[in-house]
Amino acid sequence: MSITFRLVLSLLIFMSTLSHAHEVGFRKVEVSSSETNNSFPMVLFYPTSSKPKLVEMGPFKMNVAIGGNISAGKFPLVMVSHGSGSSNLSYKDIAVSLAANGFMVAIPLHPKNNYMDNSLEGSLANYTNRPKHITSALDMLLGTPGLNSHIDSNKVAVLGHSVGGYTALAAAGGIANTGDLISLCRSKPSLSDPYCGPVREGTITQEIINNTKDNRIKALILMAPVGALFTAKDSLTEIDIPILLLRAEKDEELTEPYNCKLIEKNIVDQGKLTSITIANAGHYSFLTSFPDSLKSELGAIAQDPAGFDREAFQKTLGLRIINYLNSTLR
Repeated sequence: MSITFRLVLSLLIFMSTLSHAHEVGFRKVEVSSSETNNSFPMVLFYPTSSKPKLVEMGPFKMNVAIGGNISAGKFPLVMVSHGSGSSNLSYKDIAVSLAANGFMVAIPLHPKNNYMDNSLEGSLANYTNRPKHITSALDMLLGTPGLNSHIDSNKVAVLGHSVGGYTALAAAGGIANTGDLISLCRSKPSLSDPYCGPVREGTITQEIINNTKDNRIKALILMAPVGALFTAKDSLTEIDIPILLLRAEKDEELTEPYNCKLIEKNIVDQGKLTSITIANAGHYSFLTSFPDSLKSELGAIAQDPAGFDREAFQKTLGLRIINYLNSTLR
């Protein structure tokens, strides 16, 4: 459904009244996956009763309580699936906003598709394993004493950016087909989307990817998602939960109508889809703000279209997501 000007104005007014109710805790955990026969690290942001302090992690500074006690109560859980070659701190602005407003946030580092090791980028194995990482991480969180007692298992959402958006859809019941991707890239030789690289190199084969639907997932947030693997009309019929789709108006990485528009078209229950175009945003505008000293070194991931203020956008993005989840996870 479309967002009208009046609804946007009401949303912004509501968001401006939200205040941080919690300090933010931070810890690292390890997930062992029987689904993919490996293990991977995951970071947690959460409401804490401990006193935070300013800490440096890589290029970022965060006011968090490392290993702090989780505040009393049960909280909704948001799993975050990062983009290809990214890190689990690249969404720390969103995560801090969510945790400060009463959410648990878990961000796994997808094996061999991250900033340290991106050897599986664009591969069949990566498309197959990514949704399994989400399921394994959920298994771990909901099966770990001391963590599961603070998670409301009836309020679980998955947020995904770029190929993380693909991951979220696949984990929630989407049936992907790399054959669709191959056909698209071969039929459009000028298409420069990153997922076409492996097709033209002949390193990806045709396969239907039908992971077991994780019924614990109750909502999805998709930010500039990869949708080209869901071309079939029935590819998303099993997804019957609320979806917030955030499209970047000036996305130079992913081409329409093969991604967001394809997802919008194939969602059966249109009443559960909220689609918003972020004016002047680029594909990487959903990532956290990077220090000015690193922007030239990092290149495209730290750059935005002229006139777009990523730092200001990040302050409202988390609150927009909070408002959406509070209205859907009931």
